[in-house]
Amino acid sequence: MSGRWGADDSVWRQLANEISARIADGTYVLGSALPAEDELASEYAVARPTVRRALAELRRRKLITTRYRRASVVVAMPRPGGLPG
Repeated sequence: MSGRWGADDSVWRQLANEISARIADGTYVLGSALPAEDELASEYAVARPTVRRALAELRRRKLITTRYRRASVVVAMPRPGGLPG
């Protein structure tokens, strides 16, 4: 995964953008739960703290919500024309 990501941006931000793109393309639909942190860490070959920071960014963008000890759920679509929120 790191081969596709640019060296000029942080890994957590690039991961947030990747997950945002998957929301936009329908891989993760509104109301669906994202994979668990450990699954995302394994899929993207990153550490769990990196996943946590990416998910925090998606919460900041208001694309997902996460309840204590629950899955992160898609609640909105990314804005058209750009991934970063």
